[in-house]
Amino acid sequence: MVIGILAVQGAFIEHEQIFNELGADTIELRQKSDLDRHFDRLVLPGGESTVQGKLLKDLGMFDTLKEKIENGMP
Repeated sequence: MVIGILAVQGAFIEHEQIFNELGADTIELRQKSDLDRHFDRLVLPGGESTVQGKLLKDLGMFDTLKEKIENGMP
């Protein structure tokens, strides 16, 4: 299982460390091209949701992530 961790804002490093300690593989999602990589789960670390939404739109990631979530990605 590969867990994609949104790494544009918030405490993503701590999430990555915990999942790695539990034996899960992780990738950091920092830019639109990262969304083309394979991942089975998605973690959206806490942070200011307004800023996070703006960053995702500015980076061109919002629509792709929204689609993945709407299609059932945990």
